Amino acid sequence: MTGKIDQAVGLLLRLVLPIALLVMVLVAVLPAFAQSAFAADGRTGNDNASLNDDIVVIVSSLNSVKTLTRDHVEDIFLGRMQQFPNEQRAVPIDQAEGLAVREHFNMEMLGRTSAQVRAHWSRILFTGRGRPPRSVASNEDMLHAVAADTHAIGYIERRFVDDSVVVVFE
Repeated sequence: MTGKIDQAVGLLLRLVLPIALLVMVLVAVLPAFAQSAFAADGRTGNDNASLNDDIVVIVSSLNSVKTLTRDHVEDIFLGRMQQFPNEQRAVPIDQAEGLAVREHFNMEMLGRTSAQVRAHWSRILFTGRGRPPRSVASNEDMLHAVAADTHAIGYIERRFVDDSVVVVFE
């Protein structure tokens, strides 16, 4: 009787495990597919305007950091570095998922698709080595969040820059 139970469990595992893996892959891929369809429709999620401006990396005007290299920006936004070069704590802030400005930042500044960035942060979360940056809903929200926190670093379309922030990378 035990042999039949072992065979049944083995058969069940051989059938259930591939199906569970397929479901996990679909759950991971479908949001990226939906976002690419959203972006292909020409909508950005940010006042339904198309992205026609340069993306710049900003810090508060009260921050002593005035310039950063692409490597610094990449390291901070991918969680490999938690400090600015002057050893002041760096707190990255992302734009909301699905916004054209975030898609553009990920590709141009980080050299990765949004799906690749999500996968990167999933690995970091799984290993307990960090948490992804919090996100804000718009360029205006990013401007206010970064201006209010001397440790914050974010990115916006150049046309939203004002005296409350400093462009540290363009």
